[in-house]
Amino acid sequence: MKFPSAFRSRGVAVVSGALVLTVAAGGSALASGKLTSRDIENGTIRAIDLATGSVNGRVIRDGTVAGRDLKPGLRGRINHPAYVGENWSVVDRNVIGNGDAFLRSGPSAAGGVAPPSGIGSLGLRTGAPTDKAAFGDQVDFAGQPLSGIDTVSYYVFTTGENASTAANNLPSVAFEVNPHASGRTFSTLVFSPTQADPNAWTKLDASTARGWFYTGAFGTDSGCNQTTFCTLAEAKAAAPDATLFTAQITKGRDFAFSGAVDDLQINSTVYDFEPNGVVQR
Repeated sequence: MKFPSAFRSRGVAVVSGALVLTVAAGGSALASGKLTSRDIENGTIRAIDLATGSVNGRVIRDGTVAGRDLKPGLRGRINHPAYVGENWSVVDRNVIGNGDAFLRSGPSAAGGVAPPSGIGSLGLRTGAPTDKAAFGDQVDFAGQPLSGIDTVSYYVFTTGENASTAANNLPSVAFEVNPHASGRTFSTLVFSPTQADPNAWTKLDASTARGWFYTGAFGTDSGCNQTTFCTLAEAKAAAPDATLFTAQITKGRDFAFSGAVDDLQINSTVYDFEPNGVVQR
């Protein structure tokens, strides 16, 4: 009998397209062409019996590998919540100067308190008042009505150095929108927080807070601007037909900053920023 070149000469067969099994040549099961797990003694299959690359994600059926099957360093990477990181990234067209946004581990707050979810967060850094950082989703929110957004919150980690510059030296949530009002086709609706505890994770709830404003000409038209802040409800009322382009976390242009954001909540969905991607919960 001729065996596939991917396997070594002891004689192997593939069962259910997922598991590679080794048996002694000449057995009755092999002769009949039928091989099941009952014909294989536990513990007899070793890595040395398999050719490099012969078992990969294409031949392993979803759900067949459990955490107990993995070495300790790999446990926790199977059956992980769905990643949606492919549509979350740096929004390059909104980055100015040395503004930087990056997925990272930590930071831990004073007393060793880790990020609110998982082990990571979205790091943000601006080096000067002229810098701007931007990280967001330019795909999934496109075309959605602004009127459908009722809940917006996020956690922020800041430092005493940031706060010493200004109490409101903090990251913002921003929705790029088409107002469909007053002949305007573009504006950014921004939530600007006023303060957060340094060296700690602080939840900022923008759902009812008066900290929203529109940028540009529509800010003047609507009365929701950096001179007169609005609530989210007031901002929506000023543009009842507005639709979204993007959802973003931004920092700048105002002060130098180094800190992090985690668990951005938009309505019932939480976006957990982790070192390897953005987890949707």
